Amino acid sequence: MSEPIEEKSDESSSSFNVGPTILIEPTTTTESISDLINGSSLVDSNTIHHSRESSPQTVRRRSSVSIIQALANTRHLLSTNDARKRNFLVGASRQVPESTANDINSVLPTGRVLTIMMVTWNTGEASKLYEQNYTPTARQTIQPKERMLDDMSDILLPTFIDYVSDLIIVCTQEMSVAKKRIDWEILLQEVIGPAHVLFHSIHFGTLSLCIFLRRDLIWFCTEPEEDIIKFRAVGPVRTKGSLVITFNLFGTSFMIINSHFEAGHSIEGRANRRSNFYNTTTKLTIPHEFIQRTVQKTKHITALVEPYVSQNMESNSSVDSTSRTSPDITKSCDCVLWAGDMNFRIDISHDQVLELCKEQNYKEILVKDEFRLSQTNPNHIYAAFKEADIEFPPTYKYDLRYDDDIYAKQRTPSYTDRILYRDKPTSLIECTQYKSVAGVKHSDHKPVLAHFRVKLKPGLHTGNLSYGQFNHEVYKSGCKQRERHHSLGVGVAHNPKRRTAIQRSSVCVIQ
Repeated sequence: MSEPIEEKSDESSSSFNVGPTILIEPTTTTESISDLINGSSLVDSNTIHHSRESSPQTVRRRSSVSIIQALANTRHLLSTNDARKRNFLVGASRQVPESTANDINSVLPTGRVLTIMMVTWNTGEASKLYEQNYTPTARQTIQPKERMLDDMSDILLPTFIDYVSDLIIVCTQEMSVAKKRIDWEILLQEVIGPAHVLFHSIHFGTLSLCIFLRRDLIWFCTEPEEDIIKFRAVGPVRTKGSLVITFNLFGTSFMIINSHFEAGHSIEGRANRRSNFYNTTTKLTIPHEFIQRTVQKTKHITALVEPYVSQNMESNSSVDSTSRTSPDITKSCDCVLWAGDMNFRIDISHDQVLELCKEQNYKEILVKDEFRLSQTNPNHIYAAFKEADIEFPPTYKYDLRYDDDIYAKQRTPSYTDRILYRDKPTSLIECTQYKSVAGVKHSDHKPVLAHFRVKLKPGLHTGNLSYGQFNHEVYKSGCKQRERHHSLGVGVAHNPKRRTAIQRSSVCVIQ
């Protein structure tokens, strides 16, 4: 075996000398990378024993093998044989199921389970919710900024969830029309962090729907499709409607809906909400492939057989499954997640609700809930959708004049903010958490969040791949904002000392 090679640093470059002499021990070059990965342990016990007896400056090339093996164990290496099969990121129908299964297992090794965090929040046009266009320097500006970041972390990154979800969906209503929507998206990006990207977003009036996806999953999505269902034909500010996004992730199709239904405790208000629900499910123009294949043919046949049915329907009449004349477009997708301010009401008095809330007897309140009552009728329009058990107080309406959570006297507390879902036997949805965020006090509504688990199908891509598209501008700005606030100590846990921003240094310091 050859003698160890001694490398000495040149005295003329002593200003860049980082330490004493380093001994590098060569290894044979006959071993292939594959042999090293398969035949070498991640930690060489002989290396450890030798390093303890020899100088700490001894470096072995075997460490590079450990790095390669670690990469292989994380499934980020694509074998040449798999690449030659043309099965990686191929959206053609010739792709065999075994190949797509390999792709899905590489990014979701824990049983192909996708975790989803969905949030709905009527922000009540909170003016200071997302002031992004400044860098806090004084204490009086740092405090509200830090509180806002903490509140958003409680909403998007709750501590009762062990790991950040793969898919994060944020549905908001009554957003301030005076604010730029990109500032809201940048704030979400800053809080969620650089491991996720803004896959797609859609805004209409005071409504907003943002979908963040784990960075490595964007390569396995189809191009998102979007639609807007408007409930009011007049008015300068659009406050009521439904925002809808559909896309495929591997072989599972998703439909995400954010709605703001008509308000009102009267019979007319309830009829309007049923009409809002019905119009959302039947007037969608997406997914385009499903519409072209199924709906257009159905509408043509219906027009020939019943040309006057649609004209005789009253928009505010009671709508249920017996009066449907249009197909339910939401049935086209495997997983439907529907959130929003649906304005469902409680049919008991204000004082009765307060008394039951003191007893934390929420089940008794829900007996008179508008949505839960309708689900007892299997033919009702709401019956096709599910909702997890509610174990939190009504989320509306709070009196913001008080620091404590006190309901406004002129309104009966109600569960207006809801998250519903519908699945299929091949793509079952499991709701593991369904909670409100009581500590957030920016609005007269409390945010509501739900955590889901969905087992994805390793199916074939039937639409156009998105090829990794996401909002680069939001990602870049969100990361910069995150870095700037971190340098100032804003929003950093257990960091009571604040400091001013430090200019970037061009000097490299090696320790």
